[in-house]
Order: sequence, then C-alpha cells, then structure tokens
Amino acid sequence: MASYAVRGGRSIKIRFQAVAKTLRAKNRCPRCEKKMLKRINTGIWRCKACKNVYAGGAYAPTTGAGETGARVISDLKKAR
Repeated sequence: MASYAVRGGRSIKIRFQAVAKTLRAKNRCPRCEKKMLKRINTGIWRCKACKNVYAGGAYAPTTGAGETGARVISDLKKAR
C-alpha cells in the first residue's frame, strides 16, 4: 500500500487493498491458459506468453456482466 497515498479511514484502505490485490495478481490467459495475463492500461490486458491483448474490467480481466454474458451464450449454443 506504500505505492499510493490512500487518505481516509480504515474502511477506504481495506477497499483499496482488495482492489490492489486483484490488480497485481497474475491471471490466467483465455487462449494459452498460462498465468501471465497482466494489465497494461485501464480495461486492457495482455498475455506475456502469447502476446494477445484482451479487453476486460478495470481491475480484473473479467467482469460480472461479462461472465454472465459468456455463460448465456454458451447455454444458447448448447441448446441449439
């Protein structure tokens, strides 16, 4: 938490820690399945292994709405 000067009470610092933890974590690439997906900019993620670039959430590679949409699409394909 030393990289940013978070001002305010304890609850704000706890929320910041949660966001920073998901932001800095290595995430799994959807294409090559390696844990080398890193954020380049807000909502832009790049895999260091296969060099693919993905659009996602600001602090996580997927959002809740994106996961729901992918699940609905896969269910529709299975029903067909």
